[in-house]
Amino acid sequence: MFTVIIPVHNKKEYVKAAIDSVLAQTFDEFELILIDDCSTDGSTELIEPYESEKVKIFSRNTPGPGGYAARNLGVEKANYQWITFLDADDIWYPNHLQAAYELINRYQQVNFFSLSRDKVFKGKKSGFFHSKEELLDHHIALERFSYKDIFHTNAVVIKRELFITAGGFPAGQCKRGGDSDLWLRLLLNCDSIVVSPIVTSCYALDNSGVIYGKASVENQHPVYKTSMQYMKKHPKGSMNIALKKLSNRKNISWLVARKRSGIFTLSDLKVIYFGCLDKEGVKKIIKLITPFHFEKISTSLRKIAP
Repeated sequence: MFTVIIPVHNKKEYVKAAIDSVLAQTFDEFELILIDDCSTDGSTELIEPYESEKVKIFSRNTPGPGGYAARNLGVEKANYQWITFLDADDIWYPNHLQAAYELINRYQQVNFFSLSRDKVFKGKKSGFFHSKEELLDHHIALERFSYKDIFHTNAVVIKRELFITAGGFPAGQCKRGGDSDLWLRLLLNCDSIVVSPIVTSCYALDNSGVIYGKASVENQHPVYKTSMQYMKKHPKGSMNIALKKLSNRKNISWLVARKRSGIFTLSDLKVIYFGCLDKEGVKKIIKLITPFHFEKISTSLRKIAP
């Protein structure tokens, strides 16, 4: 039924909990594929005892940014038609595959599902929770995605055929943002998706090596290129406004990170679709082009104002 894929690169402290959370699933019809992405911290030795008829281990010779190539290899080795992912420093709750199985049975024409998830950051628990179970046309799903991240690697279930049609994770094309780019390409290659309010995973941002000091982000997010390619082929496409909004949201986030790192220039703004900015986007652009010292003065004045 399911192929579960966990890329492992130097996650010795956390990977055992991730694997155990998969093996503790109440729904048992799955295979687990572990991709050792050139670990050097002892993770390799830690996962070896798990190898069995149910758990397969494959190794790569060169580590890939974001685990994109490792996940693609896992899909290539998959024996089942439904693909699921779990990061090596996160966990699933025992209901994840059971919830996915029930959704697939209820919506047999759908190839892409998104469940809700918890998040732990600086010891505080939050998350992203779909308000209700819904079958969404891909236009509506894209519109929602343009405003917020309605997908996460640990919380999606994808039919293998759709994953391959969409091109998989963009291995070798970017260091970050490749997951969002894949979600976009999946939406552009399917008719509808299903979202569920059931919480089945926990994204432990405290464990992640990718915290928000994004000094290495490029001046354009991967979704920008994918959006441009689509709009070039469909110049009057009904999804073009949502594509521009999504591109703006992702690009602005990266430009803010570039400014924080001291590498932002005004020429970076060429990736912004100014005609599609909402009020919040306009505020962020104004803040982007305001020098740091003016921001600090403005903040200080607000603090001392009566």
